[in-house]
Amino acid sequence: MKKHLLIFGKVQGVGFRNWLYVKATEKNVHGWVKNTIKGEVEVLLIGNNKDVNEIIKQCEIGPSTSRVMEIKIQDYKQDYFGKSFSVIH
Repeated sequence: MKKHLLIFGKVQGVGFRNWLYVKATEKNVHGWVKNTIKGEVEVLLIGNNKDVNEIIKQCEIGPSTSRVMEIKIQDYKQDYFGKSFSVIH
């Protein structure tokens, strides 16, 4: 399963990317997370359905310092061959 997420709310400057890195690596989910210029967090999650869906549910809450308002989720159609989860700065 490959999912692309855009997470809106108070999600930058609150440790969201590092928090998500820990969650993804615990579940052996690959992909990346980065901040966007507009203030969202953008995410690619690749893994089995159960683990990806679990991380999406956790993203709806986020770390305690964040305030997630909305998540837009789409299937990711492009190829991605990364074998780890990366925080893009």
